[in-house]
Amino acid sequence: MTRRAHSIQTKIIILLIAPITALVVLWAYAATVTLRDSLRLVRAETFDSKVVTPTTELIAALQDERRMSVAHLGDDATIGRAGLDAQRAKTNRVAAVFRASARDGDVRGATTADAWRQMATVVRLLGQLDDLRTFVDKDDIDRTQTLGRFNEMIDQASVIFDEVYPDDRELVRDARVLVAMDRARENLAREDALVTGALAAGKLADVEYLQFMRTVGAHRFMFEEAARSLPPEAQLRYRQIVTGKEHARFRQLEDRLMTLGRTGKRPPVDAGEWRTTTESVSAQLAGLTSDLRARNTHEASHQAAGVLIRLALAGGLGLLAIAISLVVAFRVGRRLIRESRNVAASMHAFTSERLPRISELARTGQEVTDDAPAADFTISEINQIDAAFTEARRAVVRAGASEAMAHQRLGEILINLARRNQALLQRLLGMLETMQRHVEDPDQLERLYELDHIATRMRRHAEGLVILSGRPAGRTWRRPVRLIDVARAATAEVEDYTRVEVVAMPRLAIHGRAVADVIHLLAELIENALSFSPSETMVRVTGQPAAHGFVFEIEDRGLGIPPETLVEINERLRKPSVLDFQDSARLGFSVVTRLAERHDIKVTLRGSPYGGVLAIVLIPSNLLAETTAGALPGGPQAPEAVPAPPPATTTATVVAHPATLGTAPPEGSAASLPSRRRQANLAPQLRRDAKAETQAGDTPPSPERSRALMTAMQQGWQRGRAEPGRPPAEDGTTNDG
Repeated sequence: MTRRAHSIQTKIIILLIAPITALVVLWAYAATVTLRDSLRLVRAETFDSKVVTPTTELIAALQDERRMSVAHLGDDATIGRAGLDAQRAKTNRVAAVFRASARDGDVRGATTADAWRQMATVVRLLGQLDDLRTFVDKDDIDRTQTLGRFNEMIDQASVIFDEVYPDDRELVRDARVLVAMDRARENLAREDALVTGALAAGKLADVEYLQFMRTVGAHRFMFEEAARSLPPEAQLRYRQIVTGKEHARFRQLEDRLMTLGRTGKRPPVDAGEWRTTTESVSAQLAGLTSDLRARNTHEASHQAAGVLIRLALAGGLGLLAIAISLVVAFRVGRRLIRESRNVAASMHAFTSERLPRISELARTGQEVTDDAPAADFTISEINQIDAAFTEARRAVVRAGASEAMAHQRLGEILINLARRNQALLQRLLGMLETMQRHVEDPDQLERLYELDHIATRMRRHAEGLVILSGRPAGRTWRRPVRLIDVARAATAEVEDYTRVEVVAMPRLAIHGRAVADVIHLLAELIENALSFSPSETMVRVTGQPAAHGFVFEIEDRGLGIPPETLVEINERLRKPSVLDFQDSARLGFSVVTRLAERHDIKVTLRGSPYGGVLAIVLIPSNLLAETTAGALPGGPQAPEAVPAPPPATTTATVVAHPATLGTAPPEGSAASLPSRRRQANLAPQLRRDAKAETQAGDTPPSPERSRALMTAMQQGWQRGRAEPGRPPAEDGTTNDG
């Protein structure tokens, strides 16, 4: 029985389980010893950051807004609307932070249920703040009521400071001193708001006077009580504040208001002096409170460090020994795993990606190089494996480079042979041209035409080799050629051209630079249709404009192609062409793919309603031209131009509509051939001017023109033999176009 394979990572993890387990047990014991202190510390820090701080900031913001609201009700000119709105915006921001803390789940675990409910109460009261502001803006509330509403919010917020976590009383002892100082400052702030409103209104009402008296007594008592619990350095600073010049002046103003403020007249205190003095004293006391809070935070941080030190000492000794072992094992194991995976990944990448790429480069004749980076392994056994694989990889790369060079040389040989064949065939076509000009016997001319047609097909196959090698075929046109003439020229380059029916097409043309390639592409598809359809059936070539160009359709009535094969062929026609020697039976598709890729022509095969195959060729708009008189003048084209195809087919349809090749013989002259007119059935691009011919002297015509001429002549002979007394059609067209 074969044992199940495991990765090297699994093996190493198994080796590390024992020390890791010991580490966990030791750490659990150490954590249990100090867990309670750590949790208590975390709760205290959370309570301070998410309860105390937001509450303190909220109280300060409400105090400032209370003073400014009361001053606004008293028509204090020094309190502008912009200042009040700015303070309200600040209060809103602070209240939003407080609401977020009240919804925070960490706060629930860091404080008591009573504190949590008290925070919810404050949030509910804050919801009434907008209504209170509206009353203040509309003067629908007096100063006393305004003070009462704000005081209620602040009092409820101050209650939160009394609710500390039960286990944290030692940690928050100093926080209680801060609470007492904050409450004393709150009474001082109430006094400031009360007096500010009275000064703005110009009088101190009896109710306000009584509140003023209670507030003064309350804040003086609270400050003295809180000062007794302050640390020594904080007590010293507090004494410096209360014995200072500003605080003495503040006491004088308070005493003056208590003595003379109830007379019903304007309070005997200047509003500016009151504001300046009060702000100075409040700022000094606020600074003292802020420093106390910073001191408490520092002590909490110091205590946190102590807890961490105890935790480290409790589990440090055992943890250190195990940690060292774990680090060493982890580093060695990680290196072993990494280098093993790198070797495996390198081999996999080469076999799955690089090796197919080398094969592809070699098959296409491109340069093959060894671009794999050099590896540096620290484990000797893995380094030996990589060295052996590197040597094998280099051998494969060398073999691929040799194969690529062989492919390149083979391609050059094919091009050389094809060019030689092209030259010989061109000479042969020229010789046939000369012979056709000097032979008058119809039978011999027909034989010469057959030889000419065979030579034309041979030239197409030679061009196919050149195209497969990635080079241009060699034939070019300087001017556009009509689509119907392109289709006829393609028909002339296939073997059984008499079975091809070229239907009339719109008066459009193809630019000369693409004529040769389009002719060759259509000829390959027509040849394929003829080869795979019965000899008694026709292959139909039609064409029509499309939104993105012009479409040729080549339809046969053969046995068709299986759907999966059609998908494979269409996929091959869409991909960049690569010569595949393993599929020599379909080299024609490789030629079509190369030509289509060169001019961005879309070729698609699909099933025909007649059971055969329909080839659709989309010529892009940039290859098309209008067949205007200026675009297609007469006269010879480039010497390498493709000839016009044989325009007729030896079928009953052709006989019913013969092409106009010359004047019909007289009635009753059954044995004679119809008389012929030179160039009567040639495409305008391929006709020669008689005047130009005279000037050319003895210069022989090109083989393409002679072959086109022989096409017309042979059809004339065939029609003459089939129907000796029938005149040609007047429209000069046949069913083949």
